[in-house]
Amino acid sequence: FMGTGKSAVGARCARMLGYAFHDSDAWIEARAGETIPALFARTGEAEFRRLEREAIAELSAESNVVLATGGGAVLDPENVARLRASGPVILLTAAPETLWRRVRGRTGRPLLTGLDDPRARLLELLAERAPRYAQAAHAQVDTTRLSLHEAACLVVARYLQLETSSDGTLEQE
Repeated sequence: FMGTGKSAVGARCARMLGYAFHDSDAWIEARAGETIPALFARTGEAEFRRLEREAIAELSAESNVVLATGGGAVLDPENVARLRASGPVILLTAAPETLWRRVRGRTGRPLLTGLDDPRARLLELLAERAPRYAQAAHAQVDTTRLSLHEAACLVVARYLQLETSSDGTLEQE
């Protein structure tokens, strides 16, 4: 979800593992030639979700990569299936008040832009998506009280635990 630290923690995890790092939102911006807010304003959410599906299909097919997705990627079952098939999915969470503190006043959040009560919308989106996040993830790391380094260390540790079972296959929960 927005404000959990997906991009920053993901980039740090990739460095720690010696993997490439990709952010699906950055891929979309590069492909579209405009920012996510501009894309939303020009074409709407449906076009953004189509590009997000393309990004996840392409980026999840790579090996040795940490992929940070947008918070709405789990709304598409095809995205979830691709992500889970490509390796362990680690969900970053944070307390709602922490999320609000991290995102309020920041530009680039089209789902919160132009609203009378963006905090209420953030809480609504979080409540709507929480069950899908839980179903998509192999594991969770709560970043509420963690530094960037602490969060990345926990994610990498959980990833390494999940990566292989005793017979070398991906553990499924």
